[in-house]
Amino acid sequence: MEYKEADKDQPLYHPLAHVIINEDIVMINGREYEIIANVKDALDIEMLKEKYDPYLDQYDYLVGDVSSEHLRLKGFYDENDRVAIDKKANAIVDYLEEYCNPGSAYFILRLAQENQIKKIAFGRQNKRKSTNNNRYRAKRPYFKERRVHKTKIGSHKTAVKFQRGNHKNKSFVIKKRKG
Repeated sequence: MEYKEADKDQPLYHPLAHVIINEDIVMINGREYEIIANVKDALDIEMLKEKYDPYLDQYDYLVGDVSSEHLRLKGFYDENDRVAIDKKANAIVDYLEEYCNPGSAYFILRLAQENQIKKIAFGRQNKRKSTNNNRYRAKRPYFKERRVHKTKIGSHKTAVKFQRGNHKNKSFVIKKRKG
Protein backbone atom coordinates (compact mmCIF):
# COMPACT_ATOMS: atom_id res chain seq x y z
CA MET A 1 0.00 0.00 0.00
CA GLU A 2 2.85 2.39 0.72
CA TYR A 3 4.18 1.94 -2.81
CA LYS A 4 0.91 3.07 -4.40
CA GLU A 5 0.75 6.13 -2.15
CA ALA A 6 4.26 7.12 -3.27
CA ASP A 7 3.12 6.92 -6.92
CA LYS A 8 0.33 9.42 -6.22
CA ASP A 9 2.85 11.97 -4.92
CA GLN A 10 4.77 11.98 -8.21
CA PRO A 11 3.92 14.91 -10.49
CA LEU A 12 1.93 14.26 -13.67
CA TYR A 13 3.63 15.26 -16.91
CA HIS A 14 0.34 15.60 -18.78
CA PRO A 15 -3.26 16.19 -17.69
CA LEU A 16 -5.53 13.21 -17.03
CA ALA A 17 -7.41 12.10 -20.11
CA HIS A 18 -11.18 12.24 -20.32
CA VAL A 19 -12.23 8.62 -20.98
CA ILE A 20 -15.74 7.24 -21.57
CA ILE A 21 -16.31 3.55 -22.37
CA ASN A 22 -19.49 2.19 -23.99
CA GLU A 23 -20.00 -1.35 -25.28
CA ASP A 24 -17.70 -1.29 -28.34
CA ILE A 25 -16.63 2.36 -28.35
CA VAL A 26 -14.13 4.30 -26.23
CA MET A 27 -14.05 8.10 -26.23
CA ILE A 28 -10.63 9.51 -25.26
CA ASN A 29 -10.43 13.31 -25.13
CA GLY A 30 -13.29 13.57 -27.64
CA ARG A 31 -11.77 11.09 -30.11
CA GLU A 32 -13.77 7.96 -30.87
CA TYR A 33 -11.98 4.60 -30.80
CA GLU A 34 -13.41 1.20 -31.68
CA ILE A 35 -12.46 -1.73 -29.44
CA ILE A 36 -10.94 -4.44 -31.63
CA ALA A 37 -9.68 -6.71 -28.83
CA ASN A 38 -9.97 -6.70 -25.04
CA VAL A 39 -8.17 -9.82 -23.84
CA LYS A 40 -8.60 -10.71 -20.16
CA ASP A 41 -10.58 -7.50 -19.60
CA ALA A 42 -7.45 -5.32 -19.80
CA LEU A 43 -9.27 -2.07 -20.61
CA ASP A 44 -9.41 -0.19 -17.30
CA ILE A 45 -10.70 3.40 -17.27
CA GLU A 46 -8.58 4.62 -14.37
CA MET A 47 -5.28 3.26 -15.70
CA LEU A 48 -6.06 4.60 -19.18
CA LYS A 49 -6.81 8.09 -17.79
CA GLU A 50 -3.44 8.20 -16.06
CA LYS A 51 -1.30 6.72 -18.83
CA TYR A 52 -2.83 8.34 -21.92
CA ASP A 53 -0.57 11.04 -23.34
CA PRO A 54 -1.76 13.56 -26.01
CA TYR A 55 1.26 12.46 -28.06
CA LEU A 56 -0.68 9.26 -28.84
CA ASP A 57 -3.30 11.26 -30.79
CA GLN A 58 -1.24 10.94 -33.99
CA TYR A 59 -1.68 7.14 -34.15
CA ASP A 60 -4.53 5.21 -35.79
CA TYR A 61 -4.23 2.18 -33.47
CA LEU A 62 -3.52 2.05 -29.74
CA VAL A 63 -2.27 -1.11 -28.06
CA GLY A 64 -2.24 -1.34 -24.30
CA ASP A 65 -0.76 -4.24 -22.38
CA VAL A 66 -1.00 -4.77 -18.64
CA SER A 67 1.88 -6.43 -16.85
CA SER A 68 2.41 -6.36 -13.07
CA GLU A 69 -0.58 -4.01 -12.76
CA HIS A 70 1.08 -1.41 -15.02
CA LEU A 71 -0.38 -0.27 -18.33
CA ARG A 72 1.93 0.33 -21.28
CA LEU A 73 0.51 2.13 -24.33
CA LYS A 74 1.97 1.92 -27.85
CA GLY A 75 0.68 3.55 -31.03
CA PHE A 76 0.63 2.21 -34.58
CA TYR A 77 -0.18 3.81 -37.94
CA ASP A 78 -2.47 2.57 -40.69
CA GLU A 79 -1.04 0.12 -43.27
CA ASN A 80 -1.18 2.72 -46.07
CA ASP A 81 1.02 5.30 -44.34
CA ARG A 82 4.65 5.70 -45.33
CA VAL A 83 6.34 4.87 -42.03
CA ALA A 84 8.70 2.20 -40.76
CA ILE A 85 7.35 -1.34 -40.91
CA ASP A 86 7.43 -1.79 -37.13
CA LYS A 87 5.13 1.24 -36.71
CA LYS A 88 2.39 -0.09 -39.01
CA ALA A 89 -0.74 -1.90 -37.84
CA ASN A 90 0.52 -5.13 -39.41
CA ALA A 91 3.20 -5.27 -36.71
CA ILE A 92 0.75 -5.32 -33.76
CA VAL A 93 0.80 -9.12 -33.54
CA ASP A 94 4.60 -9.15 -33.61
CA TYR A 95 4.69 -6.48 -30.90
CA LEU A 96 2.39 -8.50 -28.66
CA GLU A 97 4.45 -11.67 -29.13
CA GLU A 98 7.92 -10.13 -28.78
CA TYR A 99 7.61 -7.23 -26.34
CA CYS A 100 4.72 -8.22 -24.06
CA ASN A 101 4.71 -10.87 -21.40
CA PRO A 102 3.23 -14.17 -22.61
CA GLY A 103 -0.37 -14.52 -21.53
CA SER A 104 -0.65 -10.93 -20.31
CA ALA A 105 -3.84 -8.91 -20.70
CA TYR A 106 -3.99 -6.46 -23.60
CA PHE A 107 -6.39 -4.36 -25.65
CA ILE A 108 -6.35 -2.92 -29.16
CA LEU A 109 -8.21 0.27 -30.12
CA ARG A 110 -8.74 1.61 -33.65
CA LEU A 111 -9.52 5.24 -34.40
CA ALA A 112 -13.04 5.37 -35.85
CA GLN A 113 -12.69 8.78 -37.53
CA GLU A 114 -10.20 10.44 -39.85
CA ASN A 115 -6.99 11.39 -38.10
CA GLN A 116 -6.39 15.11 -38.63
CA ILE A 117 -3.49 15.27 -36.17
CA LYS A 118 -1.54 12.65 -38.15
CA LYS A 119 -1.74 14.84 -41.25
CA ILE A 120 -0.20 17.72 -39.32
CA ALA A 121 2.48 15.51 -37.79
CA PHE A 122 3.50 14.00 -41.13
CA GLY A 123 3.29 17.22 -43.12
CA ARG A 124 4.63 16.68 -46.62
CA GLN A 125 6.43 13.50 -45.61
CA ASN A 126 3.43 11.26 -46.33
CA LYS A 127 2.96 12.45 -49.92
CA ARG A 128 4.37 10.45 -52.82
CA LYS A 129 7.55 11.83 -54.31
CA SER A 130 7.08 13.22 -57.79
CA THR A 131 8.96 11.57 -60.63
CA ASN A 132 9.80 14.96 -62.17
CA ASN A 133 12.78 15.39 -59.83
CA ASN A 134 14.34 12.16 -61.08
CA ARG A 135 14.09 12.90 -64.81
CA TYR A 136 17.62 14.32 -65.09
CA ARG A 137 19.10 11.40 -63.20
CA ALA A 138 17.64 8.90 -65.67
CA LYS A 139 19.36 10.54 -68.66
CA ARG A 140 22.87 10.39 -67.17
CA PRO A 141 24.71 7.16 -67.94
CA TYR A 142 26.24 5.29 -65.03
CA PHE A 143 29.51 4.73 -66.90
CA LYS A 144 31.55 6.66 -69.44
CA GLU A 145 31.71 5.11 -72.88
CA ARG A 146 35.19 4.53 -74.26
CA ARG A 147 36.20 3.59 -77.77
CA VAL A 148 38.35 0.57 -78.54
CA HIS A 149 40.24 0.40 -81.81
CA LYS A 150 41.77 -2.82 -83.13
CA THR A 151 44.52 -2.80 -85.69
CA LYS A 152 46.73 -5.59 -87.04
CA ILE A 153 50.46 -5.25 -86.85
CA GLY A 154 52.16 -8.03 -88.71
CA SER A 155 50.87 -11.58 -88.48
CA HIS A 156 51.68 -12.37 -84.85
CA LYS A 157 50.87 -9.08 -83.05
CA THR A 158 47.57 -7.39 -82.38
CA ALA A 159 47.56 -3.83 -81.10
CA VAL A 160 44.66 -2.49 -79.15
CA LYS A 161 44.41 1.22 -78.53
CA PHE A 162 42.28 2.47 -75.67
CA GLN A 163 41.28 6.08 -75.58
CA ARG A 164 40.46 7.37 -72.13
CA GLY A 165 39.04 10.81 -71.57
CA ASN A 166 41.66 13.45 -72.42
CA HIS A 167 44.53 10.94 -72.88
CA LYS A 168 43.87 10.02 -76.50
CA ASN A 169 47.51 9.37 -77.41
CA LYS A 170 48.16 6.71 -74.78
CA SER A 171 47.95 3.12 -75.96
CA PHE A 172 49.41 -0.28 -75.25
CA VAL A 173 50.10 -3.37 -77.33
CA ILE A 174 48.85 -6.87 -76.64
CA LYS A 175 51.08 -9.47 -78.26
CA LYS A 176 49.48 -12.58 -79.63
CA ARG A 177 51.33 -15.83 -78.98
CA LYS A 178 52.46 -17.92 -81.84
CA GLY A 179 50.48 -21.02 -81.80
